[in-house]
Amino acid sequence: MPKLYHGGVTSIILPFAISNAIVAGSLYGMLDLATGGPNNNNNKILQTPWICGSGIGGGVGYIAPNYLYGPIMESMYGLDGLTQSMNTIMSYSMTTELSVVTGMVAGTLLHPMLYYPIHGIKGQKWQYFSGSALCITSAALAYVYYGRENVGLPIPDGSFIDSNKMALVDSVLRYNNTTNAVETYSLEKEKFIGSPTQCIEGQRIADTSRSYTANSNKVVFDDRVIAFVYAWWDAKAKDRYPEHIVNIKSQDELHQIQNSMTYTDVAVATILSADKESDNQANSKDVVMNIINNLNTQNEGRQGQLKSTSFKQLEDVTVAIELLMTMKIDQPSSTTTKTHDDDALRQTLEQFIKKRYPTLTLYTLEEQYKDESVESQLKNAKWIGSEYTDAVKRWTHVHEKETYRIWRNRSLIVVSGILLSIAGSLLQR
Repeated sequence: MPKLYHGGVTSIILPFAISNAIVAGSLYGMLDLATGGPNNNNNKILQTPWICGSGIGGGVGYIAPNYLYGPIMESMYGLDGLTQSMNTIMSYSMTTELSVVTGMVAGTLLHPMLYYPIHGIKGQKWQYFSGSALCITSAALAYVYYGRENVGLPIPDGSFIDSNKMALVDSVLRYNNTTNAVETYSLEKEKFIGSPTQCIEGQRIADTSRSYTANSNKVVFDDRVIAFVYAWWDAKAKDRYPEHIVNIKSQDELHQIQNSMTYTDVAVATILSADKESDNQANSKDVVMNIINNLNTQNEGRQGQLKSTSFKQLEDVTVAIELLMTMKIDQPSSTTTKTHDDDALRQTLEQFIKKRYPTLTLYTLEEQYKDESVESQLKNAKWIGSEYTDAVKRWTHVHEKETYRIWRNRSLIVVSGILLSIAGSLLQR
């Protein structure tokens, strides 16, 4: 039995075995003293299995479950409520009767085997026989309970997530503008934690827990003992330990967060690369394609594939972002009084950006996670920006192009409406 569940059964047996040993040893000691003590070699009561063995076994079967199992498990595993659970189980008369009868049968069967190690063999010194038996037994128990690795309580797959793995479970793939590489970003720690394989491992763990909780009210814990108690012992454990319940984000939620961060990261990468290259337009397209291809390669086979067409307006958007951030650097709100024109321009720029990329995070105040926004990343990169007048010129060009596009579309709609009206009139004739 100790090998079942890779040694997990021993974790269940141990507190019960300790409880049984305490009761059995105490009852035997009291019976021994009551019948003349250790020097009485003709003690018929101690030598009779159906009196001594069954009597002590029956006592263990009643006392240990009712009074010791719960408190010792609570003491060993730090869990409140197990005493109450055991009391509930033992409150049924059938349970108590079954426990007592089992104890009596076990005590009767064990009595002949335990009699000689306790009393020794006539003519043989106790140390040679009983001492050797005690050493062998102690060594065997030490191996069973402590001599193997990976011993843990048996629990359903997905019901427990190690707290050290939570940084991986709540993670997404992001482009790190500091290292210019796709890495795993932990939403829990709010920082990059390693290569993309970390994210893949975390999602594998999360998928297992999602399968465990699917179509049920089951919950996942960050404590293995509580997960064991909840799965096999007491379903009310989730009400007593809400702080140990793990809330796993859905794949859709992680996908939305990853996409939002991707738009922001790509915009920042484009702005930073423009400062390093003279051919800004060609370089920005290359940067975007490289990032998208890297993300899609690492995310292959999972939700979250990106299309390059989603970033076709990024160049114009980054022009607006550059001017917006240049205005924030040149005219910080804490030291300069805002003018009406500045507010109007800022509002126009923000509307233009949000209309095309509504999930992009502009400002530090909008961040859900640390250093997620364009403002924070540019600040961390010590970005200075271009001259204000140059930024305004680029935006003016983009704005004129956008205005032309809007009026062109409106004109097409009007002309189409007129042509449809004419066609309808001709058809009626």
